[in-house]
Formats: sequence, C-alpha cells, structure tokens
Amino acid sequence: MRIAELTIFIAFAILAVLTSTTEAKQSIKYGKKVSGKSTWFDGHQLKGAACYGIILHKDINAKDNWYIGAVRMSSFEGGVRGACFECAKVTANRRSVIVRLIDDCTSCSSDQIDLTASAFKILAPLKEGVIKMQYEFVRCPTSGSLKWPSNPVPKRK
Repeated sequence: MRIAELTIFIAFAILAVLTSTTEAKQSIKYGKKVSGKSTWFDGHQLKGAACYGIILHKDINAKDNWYIGAVRMSSFEGGVRGACFECAKVTANRRSVIVRLIDDCTSCSSDQIDLTASAFKILAPLKEGVIKMQYEFVRCPTSGSLKWPSNPVPKRK
C-alpha cells in the first residue's frame, strides 16, 4: 500500500510542477508589433484546420492560394478560441501580407507564424524556409479579394 500511495503522490507532484511552469499567455493586442519568425507549409499539409473543427464543428482544408497562418494557440489567452479567425499583418523584407489564423501549430514557438506557401512567397522565396519577421494583429478585411474562406465572417473590432 505504501508504494502505491507514494507513486500517486509523486505523479501529482510532477503534474503540479509541469502545470506551474507553463509559458505566459499572450493577449490579442491590435497594432502591437511582435518580432519573430515565419515558416511555410503546403496547403495540402493542412487537413481539418483546428479553428473550424473546434469552434464550428466542421472540416475545412486549406487551399494553396489562401493567405492563412498557424500559430501556437496555447500561447494565447483563451487558447484556440482566443486566436482563431484573427488576422495578422506579417512584414519581412519591406513586404507585408495579411493572413487569417485558422490552425494550431503545436511545434511553433510563441513568436512564430507558419504561413501557407502563397503568403510566404510574398515575403521571401520559399527556398529561404525560415525568415525573420514582425507581425501585428489587425482588423480582418471583410471585402475585396479575400484570400481565405469567407465563413465565418471576419471579426471587426
């Protein structure tokens, strides 16, 4: 009995340490520039974007020509629900692109946005793979030639 109780105590202690050392959550602040890095992925690699499945309970698969991004959702206040469907203006090499965040990138750092190849190509050649950039949250455009799904309608704050 003693060994079982000790094992349970140690398991709870480890869990307490792991949960107490989690990273600080970022809040969505419009116009605040954050320095970080961007990588890119092929739209075919994204099947069932997290934001659509968790919030809207449906699947949507990225198209290669969409300007979308994936971030580490757990690094934002509210988790997936806090950053889903937000828009970010990503700037590198004196070029910018507005992307809509629709997926979780669990392997990304908290200052990283993984972009579709079409969005990344606006900033740099794909062969670069990883680029330094700055991003800021912006109001999502609601008209014009949107480069992401029209449903749900982008939030205007």
